[in-house]
Amino acid sequence: MFESFTELRKLQKPANMLAEFKEWPVLYDERQLAENKVPVYATVCVDDMYVDYDFARETARKIKGCKTVVTNVWYHNSNSAKTEDVFKSLLALRDDTID
Repeated sequence: MFESFTELRKLQKPANMLAEFKEWPVLYDERQLAENKVPVYATVCVDDMYVDYDFARETARKIKGCKTVVTNVWYHNSNSAKTEDVFKSLLALRDDTID
């Protein structure tokens, strides 16, 4: 993307530095997620350009009791761009009205 979009070319060097950095701390405690007791509902966008689909699904599976709405209709910004639709789908998931 940094080579394809002129707007991003100036960011290529710092983006590569961040991508190559190996000393990031652990992002979340997987053991704690596996013991979760709080209801979790999430959307997973198949064609999200920022979050890898398989990674998102794998992460959701690590959270005990996490239920997901998987969609190829919404994208990364759907929480703000399609708030009402996303929220309705999450409430339907909570209320178990989705087949």
